[in-house]
Formats: sequence, structure tokens, C-alpha cells
Amino acid sequence: MNRINIHGKYKGKDAIVYDIDNTLLDVRERYWRSIEEAGGDPLKNIGKLNKNIKKKFWKIFLSSKYLYLDKPHKKTIKEVNRKFDDGYIIILITGRPEYMRDATIEQLKKYNVKYHILIMRPNNNHEPDYVYKPKALSGLVEKGLNILEYHEDDDKTINTLRRLYPEIKYYKHDVSREKFFFYEEC
Repeated sequence: MNRINIHGKYKGKDAIVYDIDNTLLDVRERYWRSIEEAGGDPLKNIGKLNKNIKKKFWKIFLSSKYLYLDKPHKKTIKEVNRKFDDGYIIILITGRPEYMRDATIEQLKKYNVKYHILIMRPNNNHEPDYVYKPKALSGLVEKGLNILEYHEDDDKTINTLRRLYPEIKYYKHDVSREKFFFYEEC
């Protein structure tokens, strides 16, 4: 897990957490191009690809090669920046590996995303997001941050976090449909 030096600077402050891929950025084109290059069919779910193609896909997708294809989700970025300006601590937790940090920071600068903390997945960590992200969030809670909201595109991650931290408001994002909504279980 990334080591976050809070040093009392953020302790006790109200914070809002955002995912990056498919929350702040529409990564569908990078996803499709990565599947094609790996030899898969972009119309198939990644889980239905054979093991070798899946392995190639992740190597390509989790590189800087096609980051230029990502598109900013302007409404969500505007919301992030407004909350930043309103004094909330903005934390980005991403499943992107640490070796993508420099390229990710450049991408966030390019789209003028304001944030305080960027938490990247440790290199060689292959846990699914619904395992990795709760660990990352728990580290923030332990350091004394008051997490008010969590914005994410993945249902399984939201459900896992919701069981652990029911007091947080969860927002499910769907960049492919240009909307986000308060997440409530049916």
C-alpha cells in the first residue's frame, strides 16, 4: 500500500474519494484498443477471454501506451474541482499500478483535475479492486480522515466498501452514459 504521510495536515478533515478510470476518465477506447492488440474480441467481456489474451490485455491496458485515448469526464472533473475549492480533501484511489504514477499525474494535469492525495496500486499487487480499494480506504480512515463520499464505477467495490463503511455516501459513476447517481441497494 502507498505510504501516505498525513502529518496531521489532513487528520480530522472532511475528504471525498474518487476513482479515476471510468469515473473521472472514460477509458473505453484504451480498453478496446488493448483487447484488440492482445488478440481478443473487444465485444467480449474481459472475463471471457482466454488466459494468455487476458494477461496480454492487462499488460497493455496498464501501461502508458494508449493513455492518450482516455477522455475526460468533464462533469465529474468540474464537480471534483468545485469540492476541492470548497475545502474538501480530494483523494484519488486508482487500480492503476504505481509504475504508472508519472503518466497518471501528467494526465490529471492535462485535464486540470485538482486533488490532494493520489493512491496508486502497489506494483505486483493483483488483488481485485474490491479487495485492494477497501484496504486503501481503511488506511485513510486509520490516519484520521473523515471520508464523506466515495465515487466509483464498480458495483462490487461499492458493495464491499458499503458493508465496511456504511456511514459513507457512495456514488456509482457510469461515464458511458454520462451520469452518476447516489448508490442505494435495491
